[in-house]
Amino acid sequence: MKWSQFFNTSIGRKLLVGATGFFLCAFVIVHLAGNISLLKDDGGEAFNTYAAFMGHNALIQFLAWGLKIIIVLHAVIAIVLTVQNRKARPVKYAVKPGNKTSSWFSRQMAIMGSILFIFIVIHLSQFWWAMHYGDINTVSYGAAEEVGDLYEVVYFAFEQLWIVVLYVIGMIALSFHLIHGFRSACQTFGLNHKKYNGMLNFVGVYFFGILIPAGFAVIPVVIFLKQI
Repeated sequence: MKWSQFFNTSIGRKLLVGATGFFLCAFVIVHLAGNISLLKDDGGEAFNTYAAFMGHNALIQFLAWGLKIIIVLHAVIAIVLTVQNRKARPVKYAVKPGNKTSSWFSRQMAIMGSILFIFIVIHLSQFWWAMHYGDINTVSYGAAEEVGDLYEVVYFAFEQLWIVVLYVIGMIALSFHLIHGFRSACQTFGLNHKKYNGMLNFVGVYFFGILIPAGFAVIPVVIFLKQI
C-alpha cells in the first residue's frame, strides 16, 4: 500500500493526528518557556530579545510555518475522523453510554477543539501578525540593534479584561485537549502498558493538562493585575 493510500485510511489518519499532536505538545512547552519572560521586571528586554530571535531565525521560521500547517492539518483530520465515526454509527444510542465506551474528556473534544482553534486564530491575529506585519514601536538594549517592542503590544492587550478572560477560556480548552490528546496519541502509537500507564497518565493530566495551561493562563492574569 502506498503512503498516500495509507493516510486515507482511518488508522493512517489516527497516526497522523497522534504524530501532529505530539509535535504540538512539544511546541507548547517551548512556547511557554519563552512567554514566561513576560513576567520579568526588565522592561521587556528578555521577551523582546526572545521574540526577535524567534521571528528572524531562518530555522525557527521554517518550523513556525510548518507548525501552522500542522495545526490546520491536525484540525482537518480530526474533523474528518469525527464525521467518519458519526457516519459509522448513524443511529444514536437510546441511552448515553457514558464512561462505558468513552471518557468524558473524549466526548468534549469537538467543542474544546473548536474553542481552541478559534483562540489560536485570535492569538495569531493579535500578536504574530503584529510582530511580522504590524506597525509596532521598536526598542534597543545596549549595543544591540533595534527590535520590535512586542512586549508593549502584549501589555496593552492584557490591559483589557475581555482579552484576559478569552485567554483563560482558551487555556481551559487547551487543558481538555491536551489531557485527552496526549492519552489518545500514546494509545495510537501503542505506548500504553501497565508498567508505564501511571507515568503517562501523570504526564498527560498534571503536566500537559494542568501545569502547561495554568502557566499560560497566569501570564495575562498577572499582567492585568499589575496594570489596574
